[in-house]
Amino acid sequence: MKMINSCLLLVLLFGCSPKKLEIVLEKAPQIKSGVVEYQIGVEPKDVEFFNAAGFGTLARGTFNDEKLHFVKLDIEDQESFQLVDLKTNVETNYLVFRGDKYALENSGEMLPEMGELVFQDEKKMIAGYECQKAIATMGDGFLTAWLTQDLGINYCPYVVSKGFALEYTLNMPFGKVNYLATKVELKPVDEKLFQPSEEFQPITLKELQSELMGAPAESAFEKGVVLTTFDLENMDGQKVSLESLKGKVVLINFWFINCPPCRMEIPDLNELKAEYAGKNVEFLAITFDRKNQVSEFLQKNPFDFQILPNAQEVIETYGVQGFPTSVVINKEGKVVNSKMGGSMNIKEELKVFIEEALIQN
Repeated sequence: MKMINSCLLLVLLFGCSPKKLEIVLEKAPQIKSGVVEYQIGVEPKDVEFFNAAGFGTLARGTFNDEKLHFVKLDIEDQESFQLVDLKTNVETNYLVFRGDKYALENSGEMLPEMGELVFQDEKKMIAGYECQKAIATMGDGFLTAWLTQDLGINYCPYVVSKGFALEYTLNMPFGKVNYLATKVELKPVDEKLFQPSEEFQPITLKELQSELMGAPAESAFEKGVVLTTFDLENMDGQKVSLESLKGKVVLINFWFINCPPCRMEIPDLNELKAEYAGKNVEFLAITFDRKNQVSEFLQKNPFDFQILPNAQEVIETYGVQGFPTSVVINKEGKVVNSKMGGSMNIKEELKVFIEEALIQN
């Protein structure tokens, strides 16, 4: 799971969802090349999640006038890196898992909705360079960045900007991740860093999730299928069956405690449930974890769904192999749609499915 989650989180942390900006900084120096090193700090709500995901605490970016090459310096797999095309804003993650090499071009599927980056009046010095503060909405939170134009190139994660981000803070569901430049060195760089080996095979996010999670390429839940009912006990020992929920829209989330992408989604899932309070929607969370394990987990990590533990047999019956997986069922018990894999936009994606289910007869 650690390798799986490192893959997903590389996409999250270095993703780019370009937005055209009208605001520019005044300086326009000549393009340069060099190296910038970042220290990664966190304020996690879920420390175990952060550690299990293998974020690392140090990163290095090597740049020229066309591309930016990123690598984590203190994780086991130092071959894994990211390449950002500064001219087109297209970025590709080069990942090595279990001896196989993959080139994953960022499709934006797992990235939060971004607003326009707006520059503020505040300025400060970072690693010897004057930087200006800028803020953009990022999902339900914000991206805060400090940018300098003195490096001569433009880079800021998630958005296109005028200036190079020497510090930026990402508001993730599990907490805040801060990248702070501690060293900037302008110098000629090795052009080979910007030319990945042909051994890296192109792969889509869905294909990568399928291969690394051991899950089938297609969803385990086909649209329109009536799911087999189940009889499970919730955390209070009360029986819950799918048959008894007919007449309601049902969202089922398949998860387990030691799954970082599952835990990443929980805050958004809680918000989603709160939005549908008083409406004809039931929220279930099914896990193979034992009841006592779930009870201990919930003491520090609130999960507001009706949780059904000890459900290994049901999970196997439905053929769920990739976690997290969410499925929405209409009032007749038919599958409306499903989503496999962690997502920064899970609340918005599932709302679409729920609204579709609510209008179906």
